[in-house]
Amino acid sequence: MNEEVEKGLEPKLRFPEFLDSGEWVLEEFSKYIVLFRGSSPRPIQDYLTNESSGVNWIKIGDAKHANNFVINQVEEKITPEGAKKSRKVNVGELILANSMSYGKTYQVAIAGCIYDGWFALRDYEEHFDKRFLLQLLNSEYMQNQYNKFSAGGIVQNISSDIVYKTVLPNTSLKEQIQIADCLSSLDELINAQVKKCDALKLHKKGLMQGLFPSSNE
Repeated sequence: MNEEVEKGLEPKLRFPEFLDSGEWVLEEFSKYIVLFRGSSPRPIQDYLTNESSGVNWIKIGDAKHANNFVINQVEEKITPEGAKKSRKVNVGELILANSMSYGKTYQVAIAGCIYDGWFALRDYEEHFDKRFLLQLLNSEYMQNQYNKFSAGGIVQNISSDIVYKTVLPNTSLKEQIQIADCLSSLDELINAQVKKCDALKLHKKGLMQGLFPSSNE
């Protein structure tokens, strides 16, 4: 149990209508969310498949395809028999990495199975708006806690015990939704600007090729 839990937190920034709503409540992760660890059928090579009946096999490496912490594609699939030996997740669920880039949380936009490098996060809906929770769990506030509690470990991973003793700030669902709306709109703006930048880079590349043709052409 984390003995350092404070009673409340007052955010430095707040929407005007919530200025007199009091402090955010601080409680351990275990008070709000239940973790379910993924599972791998072994040996995994016996369960990988290219068949259309295959089930999406969601690994940590698939996070590189994520956009705004949403995973919508995988590189491998496992057989239905392998899926029975794993942990199934549905579209929209949140999963938290416990190895490699540990501490990062993603939403899955595809159904599939998770191996033991992930935790599925469940039973939080009474306390948290999903979009707010996704932003919160990927904040520096939470990442610093993961690093603090896992300091000194030889293997770069985090156990359920470590995750459960981190502290989450909580406020009303109404305030959470407004915060999530604000942050989501910023994410959309960032994505739009990135696409514009990529288009400009491609345009410049075309100009460069036209202005300075290769000697091989």
